[in-house]
Amino acid sequence: MFKATFKSVAVALSVLAAIVLVLTAADGARNVSAVTKDTYIKVTVVDIDGSPVHNARVTIGEQSFYTDNKGLSPLIALDDLSNCYDRSVTDWGTVTVGIVKEGYAPTFAFNCVVYREDTRKLTVRIYPRDGSDLPYVSYVESPPDEYIRGLLGE
Repeated sequence: MFKATFKSVAVALSVLAAIVLVLTAADGARNVSAVTKDTYIKVTVVDIDGSPVHNARVTIGEQSFYTDNKGLSPLIALDDLSNCYDRSVTDWGTVTVGIVKEGYAPTFAFNCVVYREDTRKLTVRIYPRDGSDLPYVSYVESPPDEYIRGLLGE
């Protein structure tokens, strides 16, 4: 009778060990995927004096978001990041950010460089409509220095 009980306990422990092994492996695989980082941009909108602008609409591609009381957009995921300068470059891409707020000139930041698996923090200054003929404001960001040096053969 003792041998049958010992055998039953050994089988039960073997089954339990196998379950623990499978669950540990599954948890390890889940943690590996959780380690991968996504690519984001967070936009801060300020006025001519550097004060935050609340409720400005920030548009990137088909996505639009509104700034909070501190002029901050939510963290915006960039799932389809491409590069407007050179398709062979894969470690960074570019996005265009549009900002619209009543009483201010529409503002666009073209070619904002965002490195893959990183978060870009971008501050954009918007200007009030003042009766001038200014239809919009545009900023254009240059590519990273290492890219320019590569074009120069350095």
